[in-house]
Amino acid sequence: MKSLIPTISVADMETSVAFYNEVLGFETTFTLPGPDGRLVHAGLRRGASDLMIGPLDRDPTVHRDGLGAGISFYFTVDDDEDLDAYFDRVQAAGAAVFQEPTDQFWGHRDWGITDPDGYKLFISKETKTVDWSEWSPERELVGSAD
Repeated sequence: MKSLIPTISVADMETSVAFYNEVLGFETTFTLPGPDGRLVHAGLRRGASDLMIGPLDRDPTVHRDGLGAGISFYFTVDDDEDLDAYFDRVQAAGAAVFQEPTDQFWGHRDWGITDPDGYKLFISKETKTVDWSEWSPERELVGSAD
């Protein structure tokens, strides 16, 4: 297997493309219009992360409440990127934040937002190397100090 490229269904192609480009800093790598000229597929990229999107259904009467349910993505940023500054930009752009920047026991700092269709997006950066041979789940679950 060479790569994994998530493909998600969205309610409104233009809204989703704009969100990923303008709010999260992705770039559109390609778009495919349908016979009527409306977008039916788009490829997006930020760094080494690719994402493809397509409309849930061309019929606007189709029920859309299930979009994003149970789906989350965990993106990592480059080592030289300022994760907190990125969060500030994304929050200022109006993204729906469900988790402020948080240092995690597995050695990452991350934060979470939802996209226009309710997909959960965690944005992360490794902040320390964890020696898993010394890891204790009990210590982490009760939140005791090192």
